[in-house]
Amino acid sequence: MSQDVGKMEINRAREVAIRAAREGGKVAKARLGDPGYLKWKGHRDVTSGASLQVQEAIVSTLLADFPDAGILAEEGPEDAPLPVDAEHLWIVDPICGSLNFVQGIPHFGISIALRSEGSIRVGVVYDPCRDELFEATTETSATLNDRTMVVQQISEGIEAWSSAVVGTDWPHSGERREQARLIVGLMMDQVGELYLMGSPALGLCNVAAGRLHSYWHLDLKIWDIAAATLILQRAGGILTDARGNTWLYSDGGYIATNGVIHGWALNCIQAVLNLPQFGSAGSEPSGRSG
Repeated sequence: MSQDVGKMEINRAREVAIRAAREGGKVAKARLGDPGYLKWKGHRDVTSGASLQVQEAIVSTLLADFPDAGILAEEGPEDAPLPVDAEHLWIVDPICGSLNFVQGIPHFGISIALRSEGSIRVGVVYDPCRDELFEATTETSATLNDRTMVVQQISEGIEAWSSAVVGTDWPHSGERREQARLIVGLMMDQVGELYLMGSPALGLCNVAAGRLHSYWHLDLKIWDIAAATLILQRAGGILTDARGNTWLYSDGGYIATNGVIHGWALNCIQAVLNLPQFGSAGSEPSGRSG
């Protein structure tokens, strides 16, 4: 890619990302229910032989067109240097929703983002089981299977919060899991419905598509959400960290909403994060997310 990332370069990167996501999706769908060997990276955090095959299909497709680009992939070797200073960096989560995948539950996403000149320029999230392709670039609107999508804003004020459909997922362990449990207990009595999604990338994309009004999580990594952040924002949604500040410097907590209910979601989460028993330790990451 050239130093100047213009519309033509972004469109080419978008096309390659879509092709890579679909190639990975073919492998993932074929291996659903047959994940191969399992490697537990921590309590409730698993990778599989099949997910490595999915990642290989994705990365080989990306590098075929962009051989000089950096790759930041979830299933890379733990001792591999992170190419965070690469001018053009592909951020890949081959299976966002790894526990669903290894259990044979057909709800997971393939997430591919391109960071260039310090910003996410292309975002693609593919759900191979539903054949749903969410995508956006800095030059285009967010789309679902080529149809423009926007967040859903059903009302305003407390009525919007009390009727909101909210998604979340559990941190794997530790203090953040306890915080999430308390937030869920508080929130479920305030909103219309609350779902555990199993895939953060699909959670954010479902906010972008208007299916959810909010999705939050206390302990994510950049590959979980890199592509979905752009898709959400291009659909008119808002994303912050769990304290209401910019998501770019988050310690792992994120709140995505349709904008109307952001303050309500933030207040509910802050009510738990500010409890005396958590103190400043609440900012310590507790694990990785799939």
